[in-house]
Amino acid sequence: MTIQNVTFKNKALDLRLAGQLYLPAEFDGTKNYAAIVVTGPMLSVKEQAQATYANLLAKAGYVALTFDGAYFGESEGFPRQQELPDVKETDIEGAVDFLESLPYVDNNRIGGLGICGSGSYMSVAGVKEPRLKAITAVVPAISDISTSPMTNFFMPEDEVKAAKEAYENGSGELVHLNFQPRAFEEGAQYYYSARGNRPRWSNQVVAWSQLELIKYNVTEIMKEMTKPYLVITAENAWSQPASREIFDAAKSAIKEWVVIPEASHFDMYDLYPFVDEAAEAILPFFNDNL
Repeated sequence: MTIQNVTFKNKALDLRLAGQLYLPAEFDGTKNYAAIVVTGPMLSVKEQAQATYANLLAKAGYVALTFDGAYFGESEGFPRQQELPDVKETDIEGAVDFLESLPYVDNNRIGGLGICGSGSYMSVAGVKEPRLKAITAVVPAISDISTSPMTNFFMPEDEVKAAKEAYENGSGELVHLNFQPRAFEEGAQYYYSARGNRPRWSNQVVAWSQLELIKYNVTEIMKEMTKPYLVITAENAWSQPASREIFDAAKSAIKEWVVIPEASHFDMYDLYPFVDEAAEAILPFFNDNL
């Protein structure tokens, strides 16, 4: 397997995104390959959970693309650390543009795999982006944010609006929310250890992101989902209710619900045997539907 550093554009924002392209062993540029866009948790960078899944896909013969979203990691965009659903969707569109530009990618066999927050973003991309032919969501964590525990991270709306206005008119500093407090022990075991702590990752998100997140209702959007759809959750995942809600909303004729025994939400980011057990569902699903 070979990993190449690449760049491509989010054309909607005219921003350069930094990515990594995973190529199978014995790659042959004269052949046509199915390709998968792989995206990770909220605030994540390309070297985190998405790298785990890109590796397993490339080992199975797929071309896989990971990237830092706009405003994150090595990608362009300012202010940094804005977590905006509409931007996440245009990032994915840019990733598909890039894969289509590669002569060895079969444009009729491009799929998407998203983990945690982007399990939900990628599910929405499956509705809105016609070039994605099949979607896998691993522990997707967002259904209707307005009714989710995520709002515990939010500030009062009037304070956020005032802070945004002050920053934009030059009279105030950026205000951030902490989206991964150390007190959340399960998440801390991943993000604050060698498992998931990576350069350029931060637990901070620009506070005004919550103004867009609070309106993000994935369940409603998924009522328009008709493409092949696989959701993988974990027996002990705190995200399982949200995952089930968006899975049930999908109208796909081909859809699969897989529960990994004994695993928790963050186990599905990188731990053996749980990721390998997920692969036992992911690889046949893409083989059949791309």
